[in-house]
Order: sequence, then structure tokens, then C-alpha cells
Amino acid sequence: MGNHNLGYQIQTAVDYAFRPGMDKHAAKHNGQSMGIICSFNEKRSLQEVAYQFKDYMKDNYPHIKMLKDVKSDHWQAFLNEKSKTCSTATLKNYVSRIHKIEHLCRNKFRITSNWRNEILTPQSKKTPTGDKLRIQTMGKEDLEKVLDYGYKHCTSKAIPAIELCYRFGLRDAETSRLTVDCVDFDKAQLRVVGKGGRCRYLEIKKDDVKILKTLCVGKINKDKLIEIKADSINQQLNRILKKLNLKNKYPLTGIHAIRKLRAQELWDEKRKQGYTKTILWTTLVIISDTEKDDMIL
Repeated sequence: MGNHNLGYQIQTAVDYAFRPGMDKHAAKHNGQSMGIICSFNEKRSLQEVAYQFKDYMKDNYPHIKMLKDVKSDHWQAFLNEKSKTCSTATLKNYVSRIHKIEHLCRNKFRITSNWRNEILTPQSKKTPTGDKLRIQTMGKEDLEKVLDYGYKHCTSKAIPAIELCYRFGLRDAETSRLTVDCVDFDKAQLRVVGKGGRCRYLEIKKDDVKILKTLCVGKINKDKLIEIKADSINQQLNRILKKLNLKNKYPLTGIHAIRKLRAQELWDEKRKQGYTKTILWTTLVIISDTEKDDMIL
């Protein structure tokens, strides 16, 4: 095991176990599922945890350089930190990925560890009762108050970002990743890179052109449409909600409530046009299937 950072070491174990195209069901049947990675999505999710853990360890335990020295207490401290901002369901996903990472690292580096049996899923401080974190839909009138206040009283780049989140039903991370070449005015399409690196193409309507052209002024293809971090968008939204005395109305949600508002509007609009629920379920691309479960169908 080379003297590289912890993230690189875990990634090496992940790469070693990667078997693209292998049938995961067959692997499970043969008892190999914990020791191999069949999909690019799983590989990316494990790498994401690896480098988040690396950053956490660098800030809090900088003397730990090698995987063989990582203890379950370090992973538990990492999870406890995540519990401040993650839902119960997300924390459970982290625990599952840590279990997989341990198995892969044992296979690759022959380390002796007992992370799996000694870490516990901490209680989410955002969803202490285990409730869904993002079940609310923001009211259109409340969104209008947020944007009106933002444009009048704030200079933050988060304000146009919040508006784009609404117009296109984007996640905060998706908005922060948009570049100038994602905007195609000729085809009236916006290319969005979502979770797992998956792309989707959304219609640019006439009402959307003005804000997009304004954001493109003076920039070239690979420039960010809005130079802002995803967390900053939600932070600014929450500050405005507090200023407007609306935070108590939306205590556990943020941009996702705006996404759901837009998705619900599109759903209702298409239903009035005669589209069936079955067709809409497969064609409404701004929101995932699990998120559709919370919509008024």
C-alpha cells in the first residue's frame, strides 16, 4: 500500500474490484457481491464517500495516513459529523457504503479491521424522528416572496441560482455545475448533469431565455453559468426564509421544496392537456421516481 492519501488508497481498492458489465444478480447468487463492483454508479458513490472521508480525516486526524491505521472510531466520528446535515435514509446509505469499502480494502490490502461491527448509524439531527427530510412543496406565493426579497436586498449569486432551480426543477448541485455550453439556444435545450453523471435535456422556454442570456454574458463555453457552490445556494435560501419569517413553515427542506413545486406544476399542466399518469411517470424528467412518490398525483 503506497504512501498516498486515504481517498486514493480506497479508490485503489475500488478500482481493483471493478467489473463493469458483470451481472450483479449472478454475483450475488455466487456470494461475490460484496467483493466486486458491477456498475459505474456504485463505483462513483463509493469514491465519493472515500474522498469525503479523506477530507474529514485530513481536517480532524491529520496524523492518520494509512488505511491500516483507520479505526471504527474514525468512521463513527465521520458519520456523526454527517448526521448534522444528512437525513436518516442518507446516513444508512453511508453505513452501507462503509461496509462495502471495508470489504474491498480487506481484499486488496489484507488489512485487519472491524469497522462494520463497531459503527452505528447515528441519529439524524435534521430528521431526529426518522421522518422524510424533503416532503414539503413550497407554495408559489412564498417562492415569489423569496425571489422578490432576494433581487431587491441581496447581491448574492444564489438568487439567480434559486430562480434557475425553480425554472428547470434543478437540484442545487446541478445548478452549481451548469456551464455556458450547457445552454443551447438554437435547440432550446438545457443540458443538466445530474446524480451519477447522468445527463438530461430540458426545454428552454421563451420566458427562460432572458435570465440565461444574462448569465452567459462575457463568458465562454466551459465557464460556470453561476460561480457558486451548491451549499451556498441553500444557505442563502434559508437566510431569506428566516428574514421573511417563513423558515418555521419549511423547517426541514430547502431547494428540494422548490423542485417539487416546479414538478407539481408541470405534472398538473400536462394532466390538463390530457396526458395519462403512466406516460407522465416515465417522461417527467426533472424529478426522480422516488421523489414522485411524494407528489399529488
